[in-house]
Amino acid sequence: MVFNAIAVWLLIASVPLWIYRWFLFSRLTARERLMFKRLVAQRHESSFVFAVRMAGYLIALAVAVFFVVFGLQYLKYGNFGITTYSDTIRSRFYSGIEPVDQALDSYHYDQMLPVAALTTILLVTVAFTLVTAALRDISLIRRLQKKVKNWLREFVGALACRIGRQRLTRAVRYSPGARKGRARKSA
Repeated sequence: MVFNAIAVWLLIASVPLWIYRWFLFSRLTARERLMFKRLVAQRHESSFVFAVRMAGYLIALAVAVFFVVFGLQYLKYGNFGITTYSDTIRSRFYSGIEPVDQALDSYHYDQMLPVAALTTILLVTVAFTLVTAALRDISLIRRLQKKVKNWLREFVGALACRIGRQRLTRAVRYSPGARKGRARKSA
C-alpha cells in the first residue's frame, strides 16, 4: 500500500520535472544540444538499463521476503496459503474515480499476492526511473550551460587580451617616436 502511494506521488512529481527538462532543453543552442546528447550517451547509464537493474534488485528483495514469510507460514501451518492481495492487505488505495478504482481492483487487488507485488515493483521502478532521469538531465543541462558560459567568458577574455596586445604593439610600432628612432638608426 505504501509503495503504491509512493509510486503514484513519484509519477505525479515526474510530470513537472519532465516539463521543466524539456523547457531547459528547448533553450539550448544546436551545438549545446549536441554536446548534451553526447554527454548523456557516453557518460551516463541508459535509463532503460537503470530501470531493469532497479527492478531486478526489487524483485530479488521481494522474493527473499516472500521466501521468509511463506516459509514461516509453512512451518507454522503446514501450507503456503498464497491468497489474493485483497485478502492479505485490507487497506486499499482509492482514487474516487469509479473506472480507475475498478481497474485497480481487477489488475492489482484481485491478483495473487506475488503478482500484485510484481506490479507494484514495476510501477515503482517506472516512476522512480522517470523522476531520476529528469533530475539527471536537468542537472546536466544546468552544468553544461554554466560551463559553456565560463568557456565563452574565458575565450572572450583571452581574445580581448590578444586584441589589446596587438593594438598596443601597433600603437608602439607606429608611434611618431618609434619612427624617429628607426630613422636615426638607418641614417
